[in-house]
Amino acid sequence: MRKAQIFYDILLAVGIMLIICGIGTLFFANYTAGNLVLVMMGFVLMSLRFMPQKKWAKIYKALVFTGFAVFFAITAIIIFARPPKADTKVDAVIVLGCAVVGDRPSNTMVARTNAAYEYYKQNHDAIFVVSGGKGPQENISEASAMEKLLIYKGIPEEKIYIEDKASSTTENFRYSKEVLDRHFDKKPYTAAFVTNDFHCYRAGRLAKLNGFDDIACVPAETPKSAVILCYAREVLAVIKMWVFGN
Repeated sequence: MRKAQIFYDILLAVGIMLIICGIGTLFFANYTAGNLVLVMMGFVLMSLRFMPQKKWAKIYKALVFTGFAVFFAITAIIIFARPPKADTKVDAVIVLGCAVVGDRPSNTMVARTNAAYEYYKQNHDAIFVVSGGKGPQENISEASAMEKLLIYKGIPEEKIYIEDKASSTTENFRYSKEVLDRHFDKKPYTAAFVTNDFHCYRAGRLAKLNGFDDIACVPAETPKSAVILCYAREVLAVIKMWVFGN
């Protein structure tokens, strides 16, 4: 009985931490579904500590633990089922957009542009498509923010192509393919995409659905301050992709 009490006390503490994380990130990042997921998960874990010894409570706990098992199983898929890493010979690199906080690039965006620049140092012949429109919490388009960062880091402006209409990962690839098809005049070309590691699995699946049959990934690290939030949101996004195909 004492061990069970300690177990539920631990879940209570974890729940409180998730709620603090979900709410606290709102002070330095845009709101996403991940914030809501973390807060809800936190309240669910806290509720387990105060469940009465009733039959319905046992059913509730079983459903909760099943839900968390599914969550962690999908997280494992996200981590281990990523596309292969790009070699140093691709013709084009698509840098996928992510949040701009007002006018300021988010830490995840900075990580993506850092990875893009590191790839450029290995392959000066590649061109780069920065893809991302302007969201409701953003003052400039994600593509414009990434272009400025890449130029600042040292990639020549003439090697960067802007795609600033996309509002989702699916559209990132759809519209970027249009840009690349025009540039290469519909001749065969090889491509890779840059995104944070938590996003690689879903991005690879969506790239294939939008005409990139053989595409590799240039993974960027996920900032430590955003790991929990990003993976919480990504689990929902992966479920949506499996169900609706986008």
